[in-house]
Order: sequence, then structure tokens, then C-alpha cells
Amino acid sequence: MKDFSFCIPTRFIVGRDSPARVGEAIASCGGTRVLIVEDGGAYLEKLLETVRLSIADAGLVPLQMERKAVSPTLSYVTEGVRFCRENGVDFVLAVGGGTVMDSAKAIAFFCENEGDLTEYVLYRKASPKCMKTGSVVTLSGTGSEVSATAMIIDDRTGPGIKYPLFQDSIRFRFSVMDPSLTVSLPLRITMAGAFDAVTHIMEHYFNGESGYDMQDRLCEAVMTSIMVNMRAVMENPGDYGTRAQLQMGSTLANSTLLGLGCDSDWAVHYMENPVTTMTHNPHGSTLAIIAPAWMRYCYNRDIAKAVNFAVRVMGVTPAASDEETAVRGIDALEAFLAGVGLPVRLSQIGVGPESFADLADRALQTAGSDAVGGVSRLTRDDVIRIYELAR
Repeated sequence: MKDFSFCIPTRFIVGRDSPARVGEAIASCGGTRVLIVEDGGAYLEKLLETVRLSIADAGLVPLQMERKAVSPTLSYVTEGVRFCRENGVDFVLAVGGGTVMDSAKAIAFFCENEGDLTEYVLYRKASPKCMKTGSVVTLSGTGSEVSATAMIIDDRTGPGIKYPLFQDSIRFRFSVMDPSLTVSLPLRITMAGAFDAVTHIMEHYFNGESGYDMQDRLCEAVMTSIMVNMRAVMENPGDYGTRAQLQMGSTLANSTLLGLGCDSDWAVHYMENPVTTMTHNPHGSTLAIIAPAWMRYCYNRDIAKAVNFAVRVMGVTPAASDEETAVRGIDALEAFLAGVGLPVRLSQIGVGPESFADLADRALQTAGSDAVGGVSRLTRDDVIRIYELAR
């Protein structure tokens, strides 16, 4: 086990009707003038009414921008910072999914910090300063409600590079989570979000020979639970208990708790990001294409873990050889993803081989390194081959 320091300062307010407590939570943090960041979706109308009323009832001022957070772009963040400064905002509240939460974090961060986005991404420069933030979560998957990360697209030049802003200071002071808010989501979005959570765990799990069995078992348990509940929610989309388990699983997946003391990779996410940015396919849906292809290319580097994944998570019966068992596990994962309605080939989302070289270049740029993945250490040629496997 590696040495580590662990702290999650975010307060979680979980349960039915919990959004009605938002105003009280903001007031307890000292907020008075609140920017509500949201994506403009019709599904938010009733929730936003509840949130605004709660803020006003607490004696605070709710404010909203005309422009909506439909994509986590630097141009939107810059406009948000300007709005905050012009309107005396002292608290930023995200109401929505990952795009909205990441946008709110970045707005709050750059309200208190000067300089360019690229100066701060990928651990290049850290700052303890950030305007206070909170969230009301409407999607299970990204885990942004618990993480110290915001994925922001630098859209100053096309087609845009999606950078990870890693800053401890951007963690939410609180996250409000009412699982019933996720019931109205289309199943394809629910499934994409849930598999996003699974891949967050995979990035910690396939970490080389850590010798850390407890962490492996924790990862396997949460991955299994999420996948069981993905099947269950297809059968009964309105079941509160299933939705609650998916939401808790997603939060655990990105809490760093499952990766304590271990290396982590993130190669799958770095290869997925340029594809999603180019196609606007849902993030978790693109991960469903890239993750099995990455596993097929890399499983021999960590064969023992690949076998454990096959047997313990995918329920595969051990074969005559470890290699065959590992491959059966990858086949089972791919079949599962197709079975819950997610794409498993790049061709299904309109991406062909003519794009692979450019996508590989952008994956390396997103990773900020000459190799993709903290453990995989994939070269440009490796990345292109993985895209070809996903073709």
C-alpha cells in the first residue's frame, strides 16, 4: 500500500424532498447571493422552482444566467465568472448532472484565481482559493458531487481539448441527493451514467500488482452492485431503492475511497474524452465503447486482475487458462453493455478510422504527457490500435 492523505469535506444531504433544504444549507455556509448553474432542460422546471423558493425562504437571493451550462466550456465558465463579479455573487450552486457540476466548480474557482485554465489543469498549479459551492444532483454517474475534479473544454480553438481541473479547493461544501430526481431520466442516460461510475472504479482496480486485496474486493463489490442495479432499473425504472443504490454507488466510485493507497490509470477516460467532445455522445456511453477495447489490448499486463474481474465481477466460470478466462470476462462485459442498450463500437456513434490519428493526438494532449494512463503508459500508436479494436 502507498502512503496517502484522505479527506472528503463535502456534506451529503440525501433523501426524498432534500432539495427543499438547499437554502438552509447555503445559509449555513455564509452564502447570500447565489448563482444557480443549470442546463436549461425542461426536466428541471419543478426542481428549480423548489430550489429558488428554498433559497428565498432562507433570506438569500437566487440568481441565474441567461446562458445555460449545456457543455462545460471555458467560454461558459468565463461568462459565469463575469456574471458573478458583476452581481456580487458569493455562492455557486449547481443543479443538474456532471456538465453543470463541473461548470459550477470552475466558475467558483476562477472567481477567486487569476490566470489561464491551462496553468491549473493536470496538477500543474494548485490554489486553496475558491468561492463556496454546493450541488443538487440529478444524475447518477459522474461522481462530480464528491470529487475534486472538473472536466472543462477549452473551446477557444476547434475542436476543443477537454482538460481535467484537479483542485482540492473546488470540492462542494454540500451535495443534495434525492434519488427520486433520477427516475425521469431516459434509460439510455441512466445506463451511460451508471457505466461511467463503473469505469471510475476500473481506473483504480486495474492498477498493476498492488498486493492490496482489500481495495480490490471493495472495487469488485461496488462494480458488481452497480451492474446488478443497472439490470434491475431496466425492469423497474421507477423503483426508488434501485435508483438510490445506483446513486450511492456512483458517489462511492468517484470518492477516491476505492483507490486509497493504490496507483490509478485513467487511460480509458483520456481516450474517451476526445471522442465524446467530437461526437457529443454521452460520456458514459463512449466509455462503454473504449473500456472493453482497452481491456482487450492491455489485459495481459495484469492477467491476475483480469481473471479476478472475469470471475468475481462478471461471473465467468474459470477456463483452462488464465488468458481464456480473462477474454471470456471481457466478452461478458461487452455483452452486458450491449444488453443494457449501450454502444460497443465506434461505428455505432459515427466514428471511423479516418479520425483515429487525430483522436490519439488529442488523447495525449488531454493527458498532458507523452503517454496515456498512469499505469498503462500507452503510446500514440497504442491508442490508435485501441481505437481500431473499438472500431
